[in-house]
Amino acid sequence: MNFVMLLTLLAAGFGVSFIVLDISRVAARDRWPSAQEVWTENFRPFAIFLALFAGPSLFARSVWQIRRENGLAAVDIVLAAMVALGWACCYGAVIVRCAGLLGMQVP
Repeated sequence: MNFVMLLTLLAAGFGVSFIVLDISRVAARDRWPSAQEVWTENFRPFAIFLALFAGPSLFARSVWQIRRENGLAAVDIVLAAMVALGWACCYGAVIVRCAGLLGMQVP
């Protein structure tokens, strides 16, 4: 794996993840999971779909919001960034593999 492939995986992982998150936010405004009702709302199919297909972007946006509101320690921000980058890279690998199966040329 070279640097270009790593950037491709990250771009695919975060790109598709943010697209799914934004489409879900617009399409399902009334069904958006809330943090107040964790056990009753967050295990419904929409919340699970959101966690699976928009996970890296949802995690990155949540960390960014928590950092703005409470102020996280620098080590927490670095660890969260590493988790988000790794998750997006894995997600991007799945997307690139699916694109390859569809006959698209991937670097």
